[in-house]
Amino acid sequence: MSRLKIKLDFKTEVHDVGTLYLSEKMGRYAFSYEQSFLSSGLQISPYAMPLSSDTYTAEKNSDLYDLHGVFADSLPDEWGKKVQDAEFQKIGLLEVTAIDRLAFIGAYGIGALTYEPAQEFERGKSLVSLAELRKAVQRIIDGELEEVTNELLRSGGSAGGARPKFLVDIDVKNFKKIRYTHGKPENGMVPIILKVPIRNEDQYQRIEYVYSLMAKNAGINVPDTYLLIGEKSNLAYYAIRRFDMSENGERFHTHTYAGYQNINYHEARPDYSDLLRTAEELTRDHRNAVEIYNRMVFNYLGSNKDDHAKNFSFLMNKIGEWVVSPDYDMGYSSGQNGLHAMAINGLRRNATLKVFEKIAEDFDINHWKEILKRNCNSLNDWPVLAAKNGISLKYLNGIQERIKENTRRIEKILS
Repeated sequence: MSRLKIKLDFKTEVHDVGTLYLSEKMGRYAFSYEQSFLSSGLQISPYAMPLSSDTYTAEKNSDLYDLHGVFADSLPDEWGKKVQDAEFQKIGLLEVTAIDRLAFIGAYGIGALTYEPAQEFERGKSLVSLAELRKAVQRIIDGELEEVTNELLRSGGSAGGARPKFLVDIDVKNFKKIRYTHGKPENGMVPIILKVPIRNEDQYQRIEYVYSLMAKNAGINVPDTYLLIGEKSNLAYYAIRRFDMSENGERFHTHTYAGYQNINYHEARPDYSDLLRTAEELTRDHRNAVEIYNRMVFNYLGSNKDDHAKNFSFLMNKIGEWVVSPDYDMGYSSGQNGLHAMAINGLRRNATLKVFEKIAEDFDINHWKEILKRNCNSLNDWPVLAAKNGISLKYLNGIQERIKENTRRIEKILS
């Protein structure tokens, strides 16, 4: 059997969590906790894999690499998968398993989970050695924004997602200076996720930056974000500070809502009411439900229809406390067939005031009208912020029409 040892590395303390392996008999991935970890009280996936001496067998789900959702969260989406595949091809590995991919991630992923090959997993050990060598080379990459990102595009190092993005550190006092990430804040360098333009197209980066500003103004918890401009190309790069680590470099265990529920986010159509309920039950703090409600309003009024289950996450600290993660992947999206990925009480477009009121009543959010008003006011800043940040008239006007259509429907009744 091919096996991986799973650890939970908060940087200030490390736990041996358990063993993940491919069951040759069943042809499926199985996981069992270490006996010593059962007494820790730390639940890495409390809904799907609560602490138990049982063996957990993963369901077949290609979207989750046929893994348990909590481990699939460590693996990339389309772009990052291509980067991995290119690296595997270099060493002649064409039939890549999920175990191979996790071994490749090793200790370099988002969050606190790390993956180590067991003794008999020689191929995995080689892959981890390759990954460590490659990342060690990248770690010395240190220079100008365009030079570093061009080198990363050639060599890999992706953080996953549908478009190129990388884990790097940036000097917050000199945005031109970046390096491949050291995995912790130090000497003025801050770990970020960097989204880069391709084929001389940077409107996605500019739009996401403006949406992050509007979300902040709407009272949503958003990490620090930056719009970096290349001196030679004048193209925009979007940076968002990593939220899986604290100021002192301590890590947080990160679990997406899709991984938590073990669902295929491409096909599943969950409801915001389910997400709010999960947030309240997992964190045991009503403020987290209010935070999700605020994001729901922003997404529907701002036409961010890419609000699928993988774009919401939860964080756990070293004493087992959960919170809703800061917001990420904000931006305009027309959606598939004009529909939101996540519904509001079954509705996936043109949300009305009654729909917002109903879900607010269900979750005792008494100041829901103030939340709606603040979101409308923030989104109405789109034209000014878009023009200020170099968004072309084509996108500025098109998105403005969608925002006006959504906010007017609400503002007329609120006023």
